[in-house]
Amino acid sequence: MSQVRTLARNTLFLLLATVFTNVAAFVWNVYLARYLGTAGFGILSTALALTGIFSILADLGIGTYLTREIARDPTGAGELVAAGLGNRIILSCIVFLMILLLPLTGLYHGTSVAVIIIIACYMLMSSFSSFFNSLFQGLQRMEYQTIWNILNSLFILMGVLAVVWLGGNVVHVAVAYLVAAILSLLYSITIFTRRFFTPGLSFSREMIMEAIPFGITSVFSMIYFWIDSVMLSLIKGDVSVGLYNAPYRLLTVIVSLYSVYTAAVFPVMSRFHVESEDSLRFTYRRSIKYLVIIAVPIIFMVFALAVPIIELIFSAKYLESVAALRVLITATAFMFVNGVTSSLLGSVNRQTTVTKITGTAAIFNVILNLILIPRFDFMGASAATVITEVFMTILFLIAVRKLGFGPSWRDLHAAWRILLPASVSIVLLLTPISITIMAPLALGAYIAGILITGALDSVDRDILRSIIRERE
Repeated sequence: MSQVRTLARNTLFLLLATVFTNVAAFVWNVYLARYLGTAGFGILSTALALTGIFSILADLGIGTYLTREIARDPTGAGELVAAGLGNRIILSCIVFLMILLLPLTGLYHGTSVAVIIIIACYMLMSSFSSFFNSLFQGLQRMEYQTIWNILNSLFILMGVLAVVWLGGNVVHVAVAYLVAAILSLLYSITIFTRRFFTPGLSFSREMIMEAIPFGITSVFSMIYFWIDSVMLSLIKGDVSVGLYNAPYRLLTVIVSLYSVYTAAVFPVMSRFHVESEDSLRFTYRRSIKYLVIIAVPIIFMVFALAVPIIELIFSAKYLESVAALRVLITATAFMFVNGVTSSLLGSVNRQTTVTKITGTAAIFNVILNLILIPRFDFMGASAATVITEVFMTILFLIAVRKLGFGPSWRDLHAAWRILLPASVSIVLLLTPISITIMAPLALGAYIAGILITGALDSVDRDILRSIIRERE
């Protein structure tokens, strides 16, 4: 159970950080959405989307590769880190030059260009911090990443609040993001050099070739996650981007719940790949089960409370986003499954399979957006996101099934233990009684149903007891 305890500890650390960062992100996004308005918020969202796609090229999968290799053999960390850092510096310089050429395309002008350049610097600084976080993950010392997440969120929050208080504009907001990234990077460098070692600097063509499948996967994933915002800005304008990104930001907050778990479970899976195939299969199947159990109530609760959520967080100006939120939230369960399945395939050296699936999905998503956005605006982008996630889930499950890691027929047959409580909860939410009363009742009914139907079996209880004993 030692790996279970390690996984639980690291998940707890990352979960604590995620809860804090999500609360902070809620605050600054609410302030920005209200303060900048739909157009200004759209400019910032477009800059984050556009530079986010480019920033992945600065990593090119090196971070994920280092996490996997260090988890398998920590004794080789020194040589790996030196090569990884050298490669990252070279790639970052190339990417920054590419972003500087964007104004020459004529697609963006004035304030948008300034914000894009500043946010590009922010993304590159954050990329170096992510490099060190990958090392912390490989060494399974998630507490340092937890502190980084909290500090980074605090720096951004304080910067945004300062800009609002001083009456700044969207350019000043971009500068606040950049300053926060620089301060956060200084923390990462200080902790790593003091707690572990001072990294050298080298270059490894072999590492780049090994990491490229991870990098291409990240590029496709980033395109998929951000291309809808870029396409909306070009086809419909900044207001549509703002109306779409309000619910989409909420979705990314929810998605961060599964990213916490996948970040913790990836090094564990990587170690199990060389130690025990049975343990790897067990970890994957249980992960799917737990994530689905968590995703189901999130979907029906957010769907039911969409109106007060949007109105409370973003104000009545964003009420048009309610329908988009209800569409987008249905993608949650599929995102959870896709995230942990991607980690499994990467841990068993099948990163090229992940690359092919995400590449196919990215192309599929772009085509859907080209078809749906001109006709349905940001609702079309929302529908394209959900359809693409379902498509990816099908492809991922086919891939793991061929490797012998897919859910067993017994697992599929036991799905009723989750679906039945979920159905009861949905019926409660549909009753003509105040949603503020029925929502907590529906959630309670779901939790009780999970326990009554035995969705959590004796093995799950043993795992929980093991974790509790470790905490004691």
